[in-house]
Amino acid sequence: MYLQSVPFVLIFLTILAGILLNNKGLSDLKSEMRADSAALRAEMKGDLRAEISRIDARLNGIQSDLNQFYAGSGRLEGRIEAIEKRVA
Repeated sequence: MYLQSVPFVLIFLTILAGILLNNKGLSDLKSEMRADSAALRAEMKGDLRAEISRIDARLNGIQSDLNQFYAGSGRLEGRIEAIEKRVA
């Protein structure tokens, strides 16, 4: 029984030694993950910038609409005051 487990143990130890001694694969994996992470961050920043630009454009449109509303309201208020002066 002991003789049957020796090849398994030797194979296991060989594989384990290969994994532990092969740090190049791990460093390659780390550098690839860093590159992918950097690319993802850059893409997210680009998407975020585009979204902020859309929000900014929308807010500028709302500001313009409000300015037009208040300008029209001021003109109407002036007309109402003129009519009230004529009536009084």
